Amino acid sequence: MPGRTHVCVVGYGVAGRLHHRLLEALGVSVSVVDPAARSLRRPGLRMAGSVAELPTEPAVDLWSVCTPTADHLPTVAAVLARDPAARLLVEKPVCGSWEVPAFGALLAEYPRARMVVMNQYQHAQAPALLKTVTQDVARRYPVSAVRIAFVKDRRADIAAGRFVDRDYGVFGYEWLHMLALLGTVLPRESLQRYLGTVPGPETVRIAPDPELISTAAHDTVALDGFGTVELYSSIVGPDSEPYVPVPGWAARPGPAADDRLRLVRLDAGPARFTLELDPVSLPRGTALPRNTHRLTVDLPGRRQEWLVHDSPLENALRRAMTALLADSAPPEYDFGPVRRIGLLAELARSTEPFAPVRSVSADLPSPL
Repeated sequence: MPGRTHVCVVGYGVAGRLHHRLLEALGVSVSVVDPAARSLRRPGLRMAGSVAELPTEPAVDLWSVCTPTADHLPTVAAVLARDPAARLLVEKPVCGSWEVPAFGALLAEYPRARMVVMNQYQHAQAPALLKTVTQDVARRYPVSAVRIAFVKDRRADIAAGRFVDRDYGVFGYEWLHMLALLGTVLPRESLQRYLGTVPGPETVRIAPDPELISTAAHDTVALDGFGTVELYSSIVGPDSEPYVPVPGWAARPGPAADDRLRLVRLDAGPARFTLELDPVSLPRGTALPRNTHRLTVDLPGRRQEWLVHDSPLENALRRAMTALLADSAPPEYDFGPVRRIGLLAELARSTEPFAPVRSVSADLPSPL
């Protein structure tokens, strides 16, 4: 249909297919670039094996880069060589931490280009509600602690060769989501101070893995002028013990229909704020509808709850497209969170395991 926005999805794995589905639902015209294009056999879908092979007509309005992280830099370079004013939507992590200088230099070569990195929780409705309610209910009390946990058992995916991160380990999966959520509740100055702290064995506990670097981590930082910040994540569910015990505040209060946990908890004076992001269950374990999030505020003698229905990924995709296609340029990308997870991954590589290690990736294909 003439006049429709044309998005090219580069990389047609799990993320690429998800972007394709969401983009089509938005009424966007989609084409796909993937080395396996000839074997995918999708009738009616324009496909090419590489960026260079994609026909120049119709022109591409926006490029959605969904390749593995290790391929982001060469993919973006290929797109910019073809279109120096390209609008780029890149999945997270944007690149390896060691590639940050090269990535920054590449973007500087193409001043007319624009880039937004997918950050599905940065503008989600539920964290925004958490911030508003916290400012309203606890306006007389400073926030004394922020605790965020993201847990998902990825062993089946890893054994099948999907979602395998040998560069960042556990920090390449959900950690950037947690940092985005941290940014919604911390003042900007406090967030930058947190990102600038140097992680060490005295503040970070890591479950090592001989191939994936790490499978769980718990970071605790006492932030001057703010309070305690704790981040906990595991890609082996609760089975990271004894390496990284599940923090008591991240333990499930009851049965759940799903093994995933996405939790934000704030303490401010007598108030406790708990944001449970999808998936959310009722007390007896019944799952609430997908993309339902629950905010609970506990005060002495009373409790208040809100249910929020929002698709953070679709919301982020809409906002990213709007920012990239607007007349004004989006803000310059902040590589600070990527540098942070890079430091954490380096710490994981240098950490001596304090217990016998059994790899969860023994059956993975060799990276070579």
